[in-house]
Amino acid sequence: MSLNKYYNNFHENGYTIVKKLLTKSDALLLLQEIETIKKKVSVKKQQYFHKTKDGKFNTIHNIQEFIKKGKIINLTKNKKLIRIINRLLLDKSYMRNLEFFLKPKKTGLASPFHQDNFYWNIIDAKALNVWIALSKSNKSNGGICYLKGSQKLGTINHELSFMKGSSQKIEDEVLKKLNFTKIFPSLNVGDCIIHHPNIIHGSKKNLSNNDRIGVAVSYAAKNSKTDLIKLTRYKKRLKENIKKIYK
Repeated sequence: MSLNKYYNNFHENGYTIVKKLLTKSDALLLLQEIETIKKKVSVKKQQYFHKTKDGKFNTIHNIQEFIKKGKIINLTKNKKLIRIINRLLLDKSYMRNLEFFLKPKKTGLASPFHQDNFYWNIIDAKALNVWIALSKSNKSNGGICYLKGSQKLGTINHELSFMKGSSQKIEDEVLKKLNFTKIFPSLNVGDCIIHHPNIIHGSKKNLSNNDRIGVAVSYAAKNSKTDLIKLTRYKKRLKENIKKIYK
């Protein structure tokens, strides 16, 4: 697909899919490194990770704060990926955050419908999120669901979710009034989705027999600015959510 097609899909639909960003062998090496990182993160505060009811890692957050080199970090600098990102943002970019969404079989946690920019608070939404599949991802194993084109609403209000790994959600009553097509992209190992920070998305529990493993990397435009007042407000709400679920 050409850069222009990626650009048009991203801005019209709110997301675009990049096939075969990684080879299967590259993905396997990343999976091996994730196992090492799991051991390192176990000693971190609970805000860095969340586990399922049977004690498996579901999400790991802010990885760039304690991992500075390795295959995961190299992935964030992938030349093909950066070229596409810079075209979508019409600017040079920088990596702002790195996360794992590991969603184990049978017990993987749901993620409520939300918009990333309610968390990030980047003015003019000059940012995006990249979700790279290290296992097959689809509707049956808790893959991402998008409300196609919903990024055109701008950033809307959220409430506390009191859920692990995704602290905010769009109110159910608001969702009921929205009229957007639900899309469940199917990804093979090595494929990735790049989505707009204002597209509404979420995912169901993984009750299948297959893990759903992905690396999420967020990028922002070099000239982007953050609304620090809103960001401070969000961080306060995040602490409330963590306090509630771990009381």
